[in-house]
Amino acid sequence: MKNVSSNIFNSEKIAIKISFNDIRSIHGKTKILTDYPTYLMDESKLNGTADWLFFPKSEAEIVSILEFLQKNKIRTYVSAARTGIVGACVPNSGSVLSTEKMNKIFGFGFDKNKNYYFIRVEPGITLNEINDKLIKKELDNIPELTPDAIKNFKEIKDPFHYPVDPTEMSATIGGTVATNASGARTLKYGPTRQWIKGLRVLLSSGDILDIQRGECFASKEGSFIINKSNGGKLQFKIPNFIFNTSVKNAAGIYSKPNMDLIDLFIGSEGILGIITQIDIWIIEKNPLISNVLFFNSEEDSISFVELIRNNRIISPEFIEFFSYEALNLMKNVQNKDPGSINMPQIPIDAKSAIFFDVPYSEEKIDIIFSKINKITKKCNTSLSNSWSGYENREITRLKHFRQALPENVNAIIATRKQQFPQIHKLGTDICIPEKYFRNMMEYYHTVVRNANLDYVIFGHIGENHVHVNILPKNMEELRLGEEIYEKFAKKAVEYGGSISAEHGIGKIKTDYLKIMYSQKDLDEMRLIKKSLDPLLVLNYGNIFNFDVETE
Repeated sequence: MKNVSSNIFNSEKIAIKISFNDIRSIHGKTKILTDYPTYLMDESKLNGTADWLFFPKSEAEIVSILEFLQKNKIRTYVSAARTGIVGACVPNSGSVLSTEKMNKIFGFGFDKNKNYYFIRVEPGITLNEINDKLIKKELDNIPELTPDAIKNFKEIKDPFHYPVDPTEMSATIGGTVATNASGARTLKYGPTRQWIKGLRVLLSSGDILDIQRGECFASKEGSFIINKSNGGKLQFKIPNFIFNTSVKNAAGIYSKPNMDLIDLFIGSEGILGIITQIDIWIIEKNPLISNVLFFNSEEDSISFVELIRNNRIISPEFIEFFSYEALNLMKNVQNKDPGSINMPQIPIDAKSAIFFDVPYSEEKIDIIFSKINKITKKCNTSLSNSWSGYENREITRLKHFRQALPENVNAIIATRKQQFPQIHKLGTDICIPEKYFRNMMEYYHTVVRNANLDYVIFGHIGENHVHVNILPKNMEELRLGEEIYEKFAKKAVEYGGSISAEHGIGKIKTDYLKIMYSQKDLDEMRLIKKSLDPLLVLNYGNIFNFDVETE
């Protein structure tokens, strides 16, 4: 398919028709609630309701489902692994369309211009499954998209992987594209967006866009024209605001002058179309050494981050932070159940910690750790005050230590929910420019301590993106925590940051989006939604809501 000009795109129609009655579906609100309740929520624990649950196995089946939904005026919510924490896949009504059965690898190729290998996958395959296939180079019976791609790939000694790590590797690739997921390794590799070579997107009209990066750009006026398969045209303008890329950001619809059409759908949380196929770049997977370094103060740990973040010799893969409150929580867990965290005892006097990976090679490792050792002395600690691991078993233990913190936070909230069922944790997803980070950390601590609330701070400090988890003990504290969250969001925007750095907006953070964008900006986002999905069939309520009169 060739474009007539840079802002004109030709859509397709699916050639194969599949009867709606041949598609696996569950009908009945009570039956779904009773037998399939997990499809009505995600990790946010927001609960939804639906009359239909679909399990399509192909793009053609989704087309038939959409025809049925539009005919019967039923909305749908796209779902897969349900690892999100903002309620994006939680249905408000209508139906759930799970892409979990669409989990195949469709092809493998090599791009001579970019000098990168790439893999073509369906949206329901998980990041773990992709990386397992790549590391083991299990690509038999997979079509080659370019000549000899698999043969040449297997001759390379080193393993390969898809480097985006949103922490939860059981997430599906489709979900991570829909949210432009990132995670700790964004420090080195950036978010999902820059690893996407191509997308197939199914619009609610049944038109299919087969988009390859670099083929279709917005006009000078900021518009795209899509030649529809039925002979009509679909023309729309991108919003006038410029999406904030100065910090890690996953809030709202992407927009910038002369933007690539593919970027409109990445991070749009499923409100513009259903992703049915993805081409992703892959790279060689280098061996790493994992480290957890303990500090006598939070200020020292921040100084350490500032000194290693852009150091070309150390070249950290990621940098994660644990506050004093977070370490205390973990110490209490260790004291009560030493076997629950398979790590040495956390030092009694540790006030904060930094978890970071560095590349391993026999030629450079001594140089790297000599550099780290000098920096630790400047930050009033030493390598003797750390844990390190090189073997896969040790790296897995250290990664589990990182994951054990949010797991135990969730366990605390689960216990409190027994007395107050409506209670939930309040976890920020805020990122700010580096020059304001110390001010923001002080603001976090001061505000929450003055409110006398339980909290921990942890996360991706390498990108000035940490998560403040407020743990209310009752409904009064929950309401107070919500007020504090709003204060944090306003302060982040004041500093030029984002109210959502990696998790997206979903249905939970729509009010915070109003802090970051003007009413005009939000209306322009709504206009794009109405242009591409005029009947508002897809993922209604994600990112923003519509007033009754605008529907």
